[in-house]
Amino acid sequence: MRVEVRLFALYREQAGTDRLQLELPEGAQVRHAKEALEKRFPNLRLDGGMAAVNQTLAQGETPLKEGDEVAFLPPVSGGQDSFGLTHDPLDLKALVEWATAPEYGAVVSFLGTTRSPNRGEEVAFLEYEAYPGMAEKVMAEIIGEMRARFPLGRVALWHRLGRVDPGEASIAIVVSARHRKEAFAACQYAIDRVKQVLPVWKKEHRPDGSFWVEGFSIEEHRL
Repeated sequence: MRVEVRLFALYREQAGTDRLQLELPEGAQVRHAKEALEKRFPNLRLDGGMAAVNQTLAQGETPLKEGDEVAFLPPVSGGQDSFGLTHDPLDLKALVEWATAPEYGAVVSFLGTTRSPNRGEEVAFLEYEAYPGMAEKVMAEIIGEMRARFPLGRVALWHRLGRVDPGEASIAIVVSARHRKEAFAACQYAIDRVKQVLPVWKKEHRPDGSFWVEGFSIEEHRL
């Protein structure tokens, strides 16, 4: 099938075009379009941005059909914040490169990965589920809290959904600032708040069974 791809701002410059036709197999999803574009244009790095299908924001697993318009959008808000949920592997290198600029003297990153064994038991994989619209709103609020507390440059906050195998990353946080003290403090603040208020749930799968791990546990939100 054929879809129409639109690229804006930085992505347009990296690819050297703002519009193109892309051939994809039947049943393809947004993530397949992303992979095909990055293979076709080696300088194009779409991690950290957003996608839209027919002018509606989409996720990596959003299905595509013949004639769809698929737009890839660089980070907005002045290019200072990048956040969201994704089923794709997290690319920490791309996020660090995005957050790095001459005016920032510190870039601090945190990568949360699946641990096995955990509490003495082998973990086959973790499975993450979210309330997407609410989760993205909460992510924006967390970044707003960070900026209210610390003088920061660029902030990235991305969380995986679906299956995450041992050694793979489930969350990536990158913070740049003029000085290392605030960058470290903001990164620590971000992961603590994510654990408290982000509506993302984790199911741990072991060889002998599976169970939900309690999260989203801030006391004032309990029923």
